[in-house]
Amino acid sequence: MTRIGMGIVVLLGLLAYGCGRSNYDLTAAATVPSGDGPTFSLRLAGEDPGDFVTATMHIDSVQVIGGGAVLANTVQTPDVDLADVGRAHLLATFQVPTGVEDVEFVVGFAGGTLSTSKGSFSVDGRCQTLRLAGKVSRIGEHRHAVIHLDLARSFLQGGAGVMLIPHFQLVY
Repeated sequence: MTRIGMGIVVLLGLLAYGCGRSNYDLTAAATVPSGDGPTFSLRLAGEDPGDFVTATMHIDSVQVIGGGAVLANTVQTPDVDLADVGRAHLLATFQVPTGVEDVEFVVGFAGGTLSTSKGSFSVDGRCQTLRLAGKVSRIGEHRHAVIHLDLARSFLQGGAGVMLIPHFQLVY
């Protein structure tokens, strides 16, 4: 087996080892407190679609956490087509209590489907949970934070389907 082959086997092994735990690490909360500040939104947008005609992903979970409390715990748009570049899909809305300076965004994927001119592929996204930190002052500038997912770099072909290995950045 070549070095590249061994590298791929090790990478897939590490991904499989972490699978099944990441989406269950989400903070449990019985109630989401009502904030006293302005309403903000968390959005998800695809960029650089490469050869993808569609990139439909199912969002399993979304949480916004700030000041030790869960500020949002509901997925607003569970199915998104990230190949629709220029469109930022609404994931959650939230209010931040006065005095909270930082928030954490936690987004869990369940899977999806990609299509190119050559065919369609299933995406295994169950092991991928994005965790990002955001500054409330920066989010307040435009009243939203947008996660930009680089489609061309985020999907790895393997076996019968495609694996999501997210390359992303948070934009205010």
